[in-house]
Amino acid sequence: MEKLDTMMLADDLALSQDKILGKKQSFDAEAVYKAIDDLGVLNKPIKTYFGMTEEQYYETESDHKLTLIKLSDKLIDLHDRILTNHVDGYVDQDKINLTYNHENPYEDGFYNAEVDYHVVTYSLKVIGAVEAIAARDLQTVLSKDAVLSLGLAAYALAHNA
Repeated sequence: MEKLDTMMLADDLALSQDKILGKKQSFDAEAVYKAIDDLGVLNKPIKTYFGMTEEQYYETESDHKLTLIKLSDKLIDLHDRILTNHVDGYVDQDKINLTYNHENPYEDGFYNAEVDYHVVTYSLKVIGAVEAIAARDLQTVLSKDAVLSLGLAAYALAHNA
């Protein structure tokens, strides 16, 4: 992916939010999956993780930011999301810091597509900003759980919304 492709995808998704959430336009999960895979943060293509259990992921790759409590459940059933919400630091000093917070699109017992949409668009925007100025550092500073969350949010949007 080109350096600005991730930010452009985030911008396109943000502009289409009302149409997609209003079901007047389809959500292109494949574009999000490609962006995730192009980041090179996860060990495998994102779609591989959808069939894994929480325990399999926890034991092999998780950086322990996600709340994994139903270890025998599939990752696609996980309600916790990690939103990449801020970047700061000094690129010239190789000090880049990303901050995260938890989101739950099922908080009230029903799926809220807007929460997952926010996870995807906002996270991609922050990640894209880092990618544009410090692509080589991104793989070392970006949380694997946050990247997985992007995929889980995109999957849920494609299958639940």
